[in-house]
Amino acid sequence: MFNKLPELIDPIYSVNHNKRFTGSVNQSRLKRLVEAVVDADREVEVQLDFFYDKALKFPAFIMKLNTSLNLQCQRSLQAFDLPVNTEVKGVFTESLALTEDLPTDVEVYELDGEKVSPFDWIEEELLLCVPLAPIDESSSAPAYKAESPEANKKSQGLIDDEAQKPNPFAALQGLKK
Repeated sequence: MFNKLPELIDPIYSVNHNKRFTGSVNQSRLKRLVEAVVDADREVEVQLDFFYDKALKFPAFIMKLNTSLNLQCQRSLQAFDLPVNTEVKGVFTESLALTEDLPTDVEVYELDGEKVSPFDWIEEELLLCVPLAPIDESSSAPAYKAESPEANKKSQGLIDDEAQKPNPFAALQGLKK
């Protein structure tokens, strides 16, 4: 077991030797994630376990991530922390055609070369955890009155203005008759 995440991992070697990598990486190192968060000065705790999945008959891994993403609430425009604790299972293959019968909850990674960067996997998984429109559940939305549209217009003084304006279609209404 290692305490530091290596820059590159040979996945097949790691599977054959049942390797486990644990460590942390600062969010500021993940360039695309930096663009999605307000503050990228948080640590991501990572655990990577490699093994051969006998049921699926593929070399596989399980990646566990634990961190907190600092996002901007789309309701209040204030920064808030979104805790992320996720686990993903993936398999390695040389051809995607071999993986058609796999369950949908298993990620498939096609091997291009001998070594891969675990930081790319980490960044991809964290980006998938960022909501499309982040909302802090504890923030308060602007007050909204659930009244009829006419009551809302009357309370805003819009009906009085509309009554004073002549209807531009009134002339057409006369032609219709």
